[in-house]
Amino acid sequence: MCDPLSLGMAALSTVGSIAASSAQAAAAEDVTNKQNAANAQWVAYQENIHRQEQLAETQARNQANQAREDTLAKVSPEAQAATQSAEQQRLNNTYETSSEKGTGRAPAGVDATGGNAYALSGEQTGVGGGAPGSMGNLSGQVNQATAQARNRVAALATANSYGGSFGGLGTTIPIAFQRGANDINLQNEIRKSDLQTYGVEQQVQPIHYALGPEYGTMGAIGQALAGVAGKALGAAAAGGFGGGGWGGGGGVSADYGGGNWGGTGASESDVMGSLNAPMWNQWG
Repeated sequence: MCDPLSLGMAALSTVGSIAASSAQAAAAEDVTNKQNAANAQWVAYQENIHRQEQLAETQARNQANQAREDTLAKVSPEAQAATQSAEQQRLNNTYETSSEKGTGRAPAGVDATGGNAYALSGEQTGVGGGAPGSMGNLSGQVNQATAQARNRVAALATANSYGGSFGGLGTTIPIAFQRGANDINLQNEIRKSDLQTYGVEQQVQPIHYALGPEYGTMGAIGQALAGVAGKALGAAAAGGFGGGGWGGGGGVSADYGGGNWGGTGASESDVMGSLNAPMWNQWG
């Protein structure tokens, strides 16, 4: 009959090996699941930043195109004609108002049909009993000069409305182009910054999981148990079972009383020494 202790050691070794293998398999599966989850999270992150970058580029492109279209609308022939006409009217009114405040025009409320309004101080114009021909001649000259002055003022206003006056085309057109270019360059710089950020975000790597050294502890325990059982079985094979078995008065009972384990020749110190192996003691 086999030694019960040896059979127990063999069973313990088998159970330990199975437990160690199961623990390592479970640990490996857990690491695999965590790695798969981390990879899926990384893929979702990359897809998200890619969508955000596409949206940012589309927005910047649309705003740049809008700035270009606004600029072209401001400098279109119709817009230039309207700007020039408005500036011409403004300048014409300004010049006429300035002339009325000067010395060459009759102020508001003064009758310009008579020569006295334009005569020098003390000069006789024929008004009030003077020569009618002289009066009419002076009035005609004044009216002609006034019309010519107004024509010159209108021509000056027209010319300046194309030039560098406050609202002239020479001022408004360059401003429109400069503002449009600034808006387009701004969107270009925003796009460049977004691309640089996107490049950095693409370098992000998923979390990497791996089995650590602690996952080998159960395997070491199983090996220690197998070593104990193997040593006990080897000693049993070499020394026999003591002849009497459990009921013969010898064998196991006598050897156990003598300090050996089951008559196998494996002493208690041998067994405990195996259990105290360094890898076993990692749990303590």
